[in-house]
Amino acid sequence: MSNFEHSLRAAASWSKTDRFWLAWPQNTGARDRDQIARDDSVALAQLLSAHAPVTMVTACADLVQCSLQMPAGVMTLPTTSSQSLLAQQPVWLAGLSGQVLAGIAADCPGGLDLARAAGVDVVELPAGWRGDLIECDGEGTALVAARLADGLAGGRDEAERLMREKLGILQVIWLEDPGIDRVPARYLAPGVVAVPGGHGVSHPSYAALSANRDRLRMTSDRVGRSLTVLDLPCPSRQTGCYSDCMVAGDLVVVPEFEEGADSQAFAQVVAALPDSRVVAFPATHLAGPGNGLGRTVLAQPKMN
Repeated sequence: MSNFEHSLRAAASWSKTDRFWLAWPQNTGARDRDQIARDDSVALAQLLSAHAPVTMVTACADLVQCSLQMPAGVMTLPTTSSQSLLAQQPVWLAGLSGQVLAGIAADCPGGLDLARAAGVDVVELPAGWRGDLIECDGEGTALVAARLADGLAGGRDEAERLMREKLGILQVIWLEDPGIDRVPARYLAPGVVAVPGGHGVSHPSYAALSANRDRLRMTSDRVGRSLTVLDLPCPSRQTGCYSDCMVAGDLVVVPEFEEGADSQAFAQVVAALPDSRVVAFPATHLAGPGNGLGRTVLAQPKMN
């Protein structure tokens, strides 16, 4: 048996899910938009609760309103910082005996609060190492944002050594930064990667996204599998991202942005994942700039 099988390993997003974590939308002052966002949050919690327990993290001031609107069985967790609690996402890890751990950046108090709420132990990661900068396949390969190596004296070599020792990652595919605050690609299934596409040559992210797409298409993962790359469209009227799907077990939720490209993105994902349950869900009022539903929902894996 290899050393990899004896060590910590970063979990894939299609691991069985123990719990979903969502953040209750905070007031922005735009009453109609805020109400739509909260209605969508309730509907998303209801959708996910059919697959695993759901906890909605809410600011203490919104606890009563949030609790009254939650579907039966959905828990609420009051906190003084509901958005930051989920913003710095952990890397979920399997320990030697199969227990769930959380890899948390040293400078991430929100991540530590989340780990305590999730009831898991913590493996400390270097400062700035957020889970949304590392996309793992659970088999030793990871897609990693280039900025992860910033601040390390040894650069990418040191970063790869630390990922190997702390996360069980044996092959790193470095991806260029197109100006979004996460890995610019997402595993949807073993060997299947979605990337944002549809940008013209005049778009400021065109060069980085094109380089990433070409690199992924020419790369095999640690087990020798050539990657299938889904080049999903770019929303024309929104700042969201179709490739940032929410993946948990065999459930894949494709974001919708209320425009014609919705059906194209959904059809591409359905065609690529014949063994998954693929559904679409409105993300216009939930997703942050450059994101979809992958950053909106945090899926905590069940290792045993």
